Amino acid sequence: HDLPRPAAAAVAAWARRVAPSGARPVVIVDQFEETFTLCPDEAERRAFIEVLHAACSPVGPGEPAPAVVVLGIRADFYYRCLRYPELADALQHRHMVLGPLTTTELREAVTGPAKAVGLELEPGLAELIVREVSADGLRPAHDAGVLPLLSHALLATWQRRKGGRLTLAGYRAAGGIQGAVAATAERAWAGLDPAARTAARLLLLRLVRLGEDTQATRRRGTRRQLAQESADPGKTEESLEALVRARLVTLDAETVEITHEALLHAWPRLRDWIDEDRQGNLLRQRLEEDGRAWEESNRDTSLLYRGSRLEQAHGWARSAGDTFLTRSAVEFLAASVRLRRRIIWISRGAVAALVVLAVLAGGSAVVAWKQRDAAVFEQVLAQSDRVQHTDPSLSAQLDLVAHGLRPDDKGANSRLISIVNAPLSRPLTGHTGAVYLTTFSPDGRVLATASYDRTVRLWDVDDPKRPKPLGRPLTGHTSWVSSAVFSPDGRTLASASDDGTIRLWDVTGPGQPKPLGEPLTGHHGTIYLIAFSPDGRTLASAGDDRTVRLWNMADTSRPRALGEPLTGHTAAVRSVAFGPDGGTLAAGGDDGTIRLWDVSGPGRPQPAGTPLTGHTATVHSVDFSPDGRTLAGGSADGTVHLWNMAGPGRPAAVGAPLTGHTGPVWSVAFSPDGNMLAAASADSTASLWKVGDPEHASQVGGPLAGSSGEMYALGFSPDGRTLATGAGDNRVRLWSLPMSDMTGRTGVFRPDGRLLATAARDGRIRLWDVRTPGRPIRIGEPFRPGQGDVRSLDFSPDGRTLAIVTGDRVVELWNLGDPERPVRHGSPAPLRVRYADPLAFSPDGRILATAYDDRTVQLWNIGDPARPRPLGLPLTGHKGYINHLVFGPDGRTLASGSADGTIRLWNTTDPGRVTLIGAPLRGHLGAVNALALSRDGRTLASAGDDNSVRLWDVTDPAEASEQARLTGHTEAVVSLTFSRDGRTLASGGNDSTVRLWNVSDPAHATAIGPSMSPNAKTGTFLAFSPNSHMLGVSSGADTIRLWDLDVDTAVRRICSMTRGVLTPDTWREYLPRLSYDPPCDS
Repeated sequence: HDLPRPAAAAVAAWARRVAPSGARPVVIVDQFEETFTLCPDEAERRAFIEVLHAACSPVGPGEPAPAVVVLGIRADFYYRCLRYPELADALQHRHMVLGPLTTTELREAVTGPAKAVGLELEPGLAELIVREVSADGLRPAHDAGVLPLLSHALLATWQRRKGGRLTLAGYRAAGGIQGAVAATAERAWAGLDPAARTAARLLLLRLVRLGEDTQATRRRGTRRQLAQESADPGKTEESLEALVRARLVTLDAETVEITHEALLHAWPRLRDWIDEDRQGNLLRQRLEEDGRAWEESNRDTSLLYRGSRLEQAHGWARSAGDTFLTRSAVEFLAASVRLRRRIIWISRGAVAALVVLAVLAGGSAVVAWKQRDAAVFEQVLAQSDRVQHTDPSLSAQLDLVAHGLRPDDKGANSRLISIVNAPLSRPLTGHTGAVYLTTFSPDGRVLATASYDRTVRLWDVDDPKRPKPLGRPLTGHTSWVSSAVFSPDGRTLASASDDGTIRLWDVTGPGQPKPLGEPLTGHHGTIYLIAFSPDGRTLASAGDDRTVRLWNMADTSRPRALGEPLTGHTAAVRSVAFGPDGGTLAAGGDDGTIRLWDVSGPGRPQPAGTPLTGHTATVHSVDFSPDGRTLAGGSADGTVHLWNMAGPGRPAAVGAPLTGHTGPVWSVAFSPDGNMLAAASADSTASLWKVGDPEHASQVGGPLAGSSGEMYALGFSPDGRTLATGAGDNRVRLWSLPMSDMTGRTGVFRPDGRLLATAARDGRIRLWDVRTPGRPIRIGEPFRPGQGDVRSLDFSPDGRTLAIVTGDRVVELWNLGDPERPVRHGSPAPLRVRYADPLAFSPDGRILATAYDDRTVQLWNIGDPARPRPLGLPLTGHKGYINHLVFGPDGRTLASGSADGTIRLWNTTDPGRVTLIGAPLRGHLGAVNALALSRDGRTLASAGDDNSVRLWDVTDPAEASEQARLTGHTEAVVSLTFSRDGRTLASGGNDSTVRLWNVSDPAHATAIGPSMSPNAKTGTFLAFSPNSHMLGVSSGADTIRLWDLDVDTAVRRICSMTRGVLTPDTWREYLPRLSYDPPCDS
């Protein structure tokens, strides 16, 4: 508004000229802070600001502003902006803070622009860039200052592109992030005068932390502190600005920090400064830190140096000169020297007083030790929590450390029990590049892994708990190896590479593999995947040249091409798989389709139908189920699609796409029994899916996490117990998969605890022998009662009868005297329920209680299970649905819990004339979802929508009263169960957690440790086994698992599957206050 009118009009005219369509131009001024650093003339600076303000201010009333002006400015210059009213107003009302990029955003910053202009990134390049940028620590976000370095590295990579592809070789030739750092740093250094160079050297050394035996790392400082402590504040400020402009140093409102750890070892000049006098730099660093602490404590004399430490520091300072020290360090050292002169005369005659002081100090030391022990214990638990979801195996090891510190701590023990039910992994190290494929030999004793480091490695996994390398890596390929697969007889290994060749190896003696013949050639470009036919006579290869080739492997010493290449794909072919009968071949590629070929006559393959569509991006992986009825495809669109291959006509998509991954799906694989599908993703995780019924596929448990790079590969062992994954962090991981999974969303133990009945989403009931909890065995074939889904089920006390409420509103009784051959008793008894489905047998097994019409309870005489008869009229009084029923141990009392928030107790001494006992029990602030009664019948537990569990004293039902209210769940509590001895109560909630409670004294019940997560998405089953320390838990949409609550068993399993996870480096990162002592080595 202060700008002369002609100038304002000129700005408006300019805007109309550059945007004649009426759209306002956008003026972007980046690095606006240079207005203050590079412009010494205040009048010129103010005029520039006023011109910008005029450009975004209306010329006249009712007129729009000529343009939009966007300023990009560092946060540490905000205070300079506040001196100008125009900028102050913008900061206050039109201010957007741009935080650092997350890992996902960083990856998009690399891949998005490339994709926009049609460039392709070689597999592994984006992951490598993110890993290099993240090399200075596990951070959720990345400093903004790294972006110019990344831009410089990508520009150099683009200049070395291969056709329309950015390659790993080009990135490495450009020097990557380190090359960009070194080049930028040297240019910035060259632009400084000698005095500023000296200041810059001291400044950078003060932003570096040295360790005695470790590499140098970054440290933070403040701008004010660096200036105040400098011998030449003016030159320090000048050099700081130069380093910030070059993005070598990141500066915000308060702190200063080297932008990227790479600067410390990639820039030779700084590396030489650090190394040329490492001991001197260490001494200087300690001296400056101690001087700073002395200043901050108001120059406390107890912090001054004495003895040999003073002699060492004083001697170094005399030789180096004060120029290399901060002001506070110089004054600290001088005060230490003065103190030494004063204390020479201290008397030696106060021995008695010193003894008294020593005794007092000893008592204080004990207290301090206990406080330190508690602090360390809490630190270990906090570190475990930090990685619980990103690396369960490391979390389990940290929990073991906590258990070792406090073996009797209930909280630490419950954590072990909880995490042992998650898939745990053991890392295999040796590769120096990303691992692209993992394949087990047919007998499961050898694992082959293919890597970016141009090698194939073989591993002895006969005992997956103690894997070890086999022989030397297989070499010969001249570029990264994409694939390594065994022939069905296990005698031959084939490997494929980016060099366009396939190599064959004789692995009859896997410790000494031998090359077979010459490499197979024919593809033009990368070969992405190879696969043997089930009979081993044919090998298929998928390539960058848009073809699939078949090779005759009848004689592995003389393999030869079979016919012409299979064509049809319009872009690179990424994946290939044979059906189990060997007659069908599937291939997926960059065109987003899967093509099928009839290869029953390998010399004359024919296209089979039209391409399968549905994916919206590259199909990276395809796999057939073992029975050949289902085909799975994993894609860069982040989904897995399933197709029914057994129906009449062309294959049809089955079920909804499997979603949940936040990055491309690189690999899919069926388990040997076909009930499970695994998917590996660029989001650094793998997922497990139950696909026995592909129409209703459901995820099992949480993601398999722990990789710090994209997860490229996975494969099941032949026994299905182990999953091998390969990732961009150069590691192979062997995952121990829980083998106690059973199909079902709800269930019930037989009273003897030896059998479990489960009901699944498919409406069928399965019976399981759980005498060996770690490996339940299904008994007989699943059977389907009624026409609808199974709503609830319960065993009679003698275990011979199973009562079932079905979705078609009936209760059925089944004879399970022979679990192999379940037989229904008579005809179903009709109910009038719509939603209520509770069941309860009386202790003598002669009476069954059910809901009758949602809000009433009906008792049935089942003395003859084939002819159940109603006993008396339905019990009325509840105003909401009946959610749960339970009989007392003497059969004289029945408790009912309802959505009306009340519990009613009924006298069932005469089942034909049931009466209400006392007034309804009130206390819950919402529906009562579940009830459980202790074995002695004295304590009733209830679970409610109010997220609480309540305990009631029902020793005398007529005088029942609330004893305790247990809180901790964050959503509705939906299941309850007492342990066999009645001392422990387990509760399950919609917050996907299970909590254990010590109810030995119900009036003073307490939680046992933190909550335990079963990774339950849906399902309400929770039950202690009647005869063991096992707990049955819903652990997914249609999965039930048995948890072993024995701590020693949990410790043994964690050690057997995660040994080697807690390396010395990892220990130093997470437990710096403890000496290295791996918990599984003792």
